[in-house]
Amino acid sequence: MCPRVGSSINPSEDWIRVQQNDYPITQVVPNARQALSVFHRANRVQQSHTTVTNTSQVTWIPPPANSLKINFDGALFKDINKAGLGVVIRNDHGQVIASLSEQIQMPFSSDLVEALAAARAISFAYELSFTNYVLEGDSDVVIKALKHSDDSLSSFGHILASAKTLTDVKCITFSHTRRSGNAVAHNLAKHARHVLGFKVWIEDVPPHLHYVLIADYG
Repeated sequence: MCPRVGSSINPSEDWIRVQQNDYPITQVVPNARQALSVFHRANRVQQSHTTVTNTSQVTWIPPPANSLKINFDGALFKDINKAGLGVVIRNDHGQVIASLSEQIQMPFSSDLVEALAAARAISFAYELSFTNYVLEGDSDVVIKALKHSDDSLSSFGHILASAKTLTDVKCITFSHTRRSGNAVAHNLAKHARHVLGFKVWIEDVPPHLHYVLIADYG
């Protein structure tokens, strides 16, 4: 509490007033040091928690040297009865070779959208004459179906089977990642809301996704 104007404090007194309770002035420094120590310990715990949280964040992992990785994802736009497909092809340095956003009629399930995105990624690679690459998405169901040599009996099995005929699947490695490691493809899929048909970018992504590309590479 600040003293009123005109009042005075006698430094020779052994006690001071704090909320009407007598408090020994000799304890001010020790207690301040203890409070500071508690503050520093709490701050270290908070920093440690932040570090653990950040390290658990998954980012895009480059493919092996001199190879490519193709990420795919799908998005639903229920308000307009449409869906979006997003595909991005990058080399081992994280540089974009090509990317794509495509708008389609909305299928009856989200898994079907992911399967269509995977099939579009394979056909996109075929159109660009790429045969050896890592195909990665955040749909565990679709990636597991792609890894099986037998055709999937799911509702989207025929879509994946048809896409596989475009290439030698022995030259493709299928990889599952979390959404945070698939950010560019995810945002390309969402961007399809604003695309009529489909749009391709060579050695680039839409300008507003440049920051996502940088963050995705970690």
